[in-house]
Amino acid sequence: MSQDTRVDKVIAESVASDSNVVNQNSIVESKAKKERRKRSVAWDHFTSAVDSEGIKKGVCNYCKKEYLADTKEHGTTAMLGHIRKCKKIPCNVDTRQSKIAFQSVTGGNKGDVSIVSWKFDQEECRKALCRMIILDELPFRFVEKEGFKQFMKVVQPLFRIPSRTTVTRDCFDLFDGEKNKMRSIFKETQRRVCITTDTWTSVQRINYMCITAHWIDKNWTLHKRVINFCPISSHRGEDLAKGIVKCLHEWGLHRIFTVTVDNASSNSVCVAELSKQLTKWGTNLLGGKHLHVRCMTHIINLVVQDGIKEANISIERIRQAVRYIRQSPARWKNFQECCVDENLAKKSLCLDVPTRWNSTYLMLNRAIEYEGAILTYADRDIGLAHPEPRVEHMQDDQRQECLLAKNVTVFLARLLFINNNCCI
Repeated sequence: MSQDTRVDKVIAESVASDSNVVNQNSIVESKAKKERRKRSVAWDHFTSAVDSEGIKKGVCNYCKKEYLADTKEHGTTAMLGHIRKCKKIPCNVDTRQSKIAFQSVTGGNKGDVSIVSWKFDQEECRKALCRMIILDELPFRFVEKEGFKQFMKVVQPLFRIPSRTTVTRDCFDLFDGEKNKMRSIFKETQRRVCITTDTWTSVQRINYMCITAHWIDKNWTLHKRVINFCPISSHRGEDLAKGIVKCLHEWGLHRIFTVTVDNASSNSVCVAELSKQLTKWGTNLLGGKHLHVRCMTHIINLVVQDGIKEANISIERIRQAVRYIRQSPARWKNFQECCVDENLAKKSLCLDVPTRWNSTYLMLNRAIEYEGAILTYADRDIGLAHPEPRVEHMQDDQRQECLLAKNVTVFLARLLFINNNCCI
């Protein structure tokens, strides 16, 4: 009887222990169920952790700084304040939201701005980067330079800088897009277009040709676009005509009004061949009688160059003196000291070049302004004073020659705007 009592007691104790285990498990499960989801945005940037002493903390994902994170006692206020001032946290901006920005007014007074809406767009930024590289003639590897990367981190951290290969492809895509727009304009307007062209040979002995299109839109606004820049086989008139015809075919331009070129004999042959092709297309106005237009500024340049030959000796002396002073940094330093002695501003001496039509005027104008400094330098430097052509005090007749040549070249300098609008 006592043995049965003991057995019943052991069974009762085991059942009680099992019920305690079940109760403990149910309590743990109920607590787990009651554990609430972290809804604060602070936990997007922090990770929950427990230290060795069992204290709950929040650890920043970027700078690893720790904050007490017991929700019953501390909350997330400290962590939210850290997010606003953490220097290592990336800039999290909603790119879909437009912002208000201030933009400078084109053609307005200094400081005039207008309010515009703006939002970050990765593709538009890439297009703007391509335009900057094209306009400023920057190398494609410019985007991989460390200075540009640091600059963009400060200006717009959201912008993902593309590689130079991607930028190269984007530039070609931008060119193709603009080219298609121009084709659409030429196709829709169906107006006659004037073209200007010129050729030259590079230092690598490669022949190049450039073609520029000029037209007036329906609002009577003059437009000018370079439609071709390509190497050519030679400067022969027939080859030039083939290059122009190929370019016109590519752009769909068959209604040509005039062709403006310089006075080279090969250009006359080129225009004659082009006139034949326009006749085949049935678009040659008045049989090509007024198709050939000779460049006015080139003619004026020839007149001026022929006129300044009367003062060629005096101009050559000034040219040699300027070239001599500019050849060495030591000579240039001594010339600046002469400018200080003569109480003149330190400016550079200009040396004329044949391809820049107004450069002779600029050279003579600066030489007359700095005549005293040049003569002072000639007294100090025996190398400039003695070799031919010798630099000496100008006689009255020589001075008049230089002034005459300077005044003559003024005509060409004042016609630069014609060159910019009528020639390439």
